[in-house]
Amino acid sequence: MDKHIVSSFLKLVLILLLASEISAQDIHFSQYYASPLSLNPAETGRFDASLRFSNNYRTQWNALGTPFKTISVGFDTPFKINEISKIGAGIFFINDKSGGSKLTVNKIFASISYIFTVKKHHEISIGLQPGFILKNFDQSGLSFPTQFDPESGLFNSEYNRSSVKDNLEKLSYFDLNAGVHYSYNIGKLKPYGGASFFHLTMPNESFTENKESKLGIRMAFNGGVRWSFKQNFELNPSLFVMYNKKASDWLIGSLVNYYLPDKVILKKIFAGAFVRYSLKNIDSFILTGGVNIWDFDLGISYDLNLSRLIKATHIRGALEASLIYKFYRIKSNKITIPCDRY
Repeated sequence: MDKHIVSSFLKLVLILLLASEISAQDIHFSQYYASPLSLNPAETGRFDASLRFSNNYRTQWNALGTPFKTISVGFDTPFKINEISKIGAGIFFINDKSGGSKLTVNKIFASISYIFTVKKHHEISIGLQPGFILKNFDQSGLSFPTQFDPESGLFNSEYNRSSVKDNLEKLSYFDLNAGVHYSYNIGKLKPYGGASFFHLTMPNESFTENKESKLGIRMAFNGGVRWSFKQNFELNPSLFVMYNKKASDWLIGSLVNYYLPDKVILKKIFAGAFVRYSLKNIDSFILTGGVNIWDFDLGISYDLNLSRLIKATHIRGALEASLIYKFYRIKSNKITIPCDRY
């Protein structure tokens, strides 16, 4: 039975890989590990509490004018089936605004996963995320080639305006994401890895009527290991990779967690560093840190821009904050004494 489950899991990964045509760039966070529902649908319900709330905020390119801003909010919870399996369910929302066009993207996803263990030490999860996407932008802040006035030699916001208005300013579509995750507990070492696949429906997101611009499938892979190398210390090196058409985005680095002995109010302090790069150049160096206080994981990071934009940005990149709260249901310690009826 165990061999059959693992075989089915590997077949699912293979099918998703073969079905994928790598395409376009997408919304993502430097603290990807602190945004579980956007990282992988299979992360839904994968935690040791009754309820999880996650919130992320990112602002980027303030040095270049109108900044790009991304906010995400997620809730998820596990439902135990038996001693070796459970179902995770949640909901996830993203709002993203970018550039002078005020391009706004609103995404809302339902998220569900099936999580099971094999021989106590192997955990496998499979997840799906159906969702709805709404995009809109404001053309008033943009200039188009058709607005070039040959008489003045300048752009004229009112010149040939009718052709600009032919573009749609709103669109919406259904979307579907899927993912798998595997982890192994071998004492002080806990390796893990996941693969996620976004935009499986390959929706049309063209703002031009009667034209098609399909959003290709994005593939993302993450992996790492948690190593308890010293009393109260844990090292967590990790890697995150995304592929979109001929573009790639790699994040590699590590966090160091220190767990305080008393674990009353302040339970954990963590810090780390990551490098973001493509196969052609280094994009940024990321410094991050945070604390766990009253069951709130609070994280903050800053991207130091090292790309060819450095002359304009002066290394200023993106500021990011994250919050994860886990609610632990309190169980009654009372003992019920049975009373016989007469």
